[in-house]
Amino acid sequence: MNRKVLYGYQIEDGKLVPQPQEAAVVSRIFALCLEGKFQWEISDILNAEGIQYSPDCPAWTKFKISLTLRNQRYAGADGYPVLIGSETFQSVQTFLQKKWGKHVHRERPVSVLRETLRCPCGGRLKRWFSSVHRPDTLYLRCAECGGEAIIPDAELLAEVERQAAEYTPPAEGGYTPSEDTVRLTNAINRGLERPEHPEDVVALILRGISARYACFEAPAASPDTQRLIREKAYAQAIKYITITAENAVTVTFK
Repeated sequence: MNRKVLYGYQIEDGKLVPQPQEAAVVSRIFALCLEGKFQWEISDILNAEGIQYSPDCPAWTKFKISLTLRNQRYAGADGYPVLIGSETFQSVQTFLQKKWGKHVHRERPVSVLRETLRCPCGGRLKRWFSSVHRPDTLYLRCAECGGEAIIPDAELLAEVERQAAEYTPPAEGGYTPSEDTVRLTNAINRGLERPEHPEDVVALILRGISARYACFEAPAASPDTQRLIREKAYAQAIKYITITAENAVTVTFK
């Protein structure tokens, strides 16, 4: 079949007429939509049943489903034989407007992180679309090596949250232990070897932490990454996020 002819039709004796099997699929697509199915769910159903869009491009996608549902020719426009009654066609348009009209311009929360996503090779991860594309999942492909990663929004956001909660800013300017730090470290080691008075060892450890912290040089002026993290302004706080094909996520903060 020549796919230049709209799905659902064929040329017979020089005339445009319905193609019975495909016309039935078109009717089913409209019915599934009115049942409340997402467009990607409808494409999944058709692909799972082995229903081809065309021999050269067999897979259905949510975009093909969307174009089908909005094509007025199925309701008789431009002289096409009617496959979908005008009442059903209009019901679908109303349904789609109510379901999607308010959300056309709303970004997913994960969208603010897209520019930070990186492949382990260092290349930028960019979005791509699969025939089984889920609306709550990122489909990513490296612009450099072509590696791919597929990760649910919730999984990525949860891992960023976890690593942000554990984030400790690195000290700048180097670390030089003081005499007090060395003395306390030796005392802590002796106390751990003979912990007759564990409360004294704990007190030494706390003093040792304070002494070691005091040995770091004051950091140079820089964005307050911890403040940004507290405010959950992750797009500003994150330098980049590395995602492997196995969905191992590593967040590098600024």
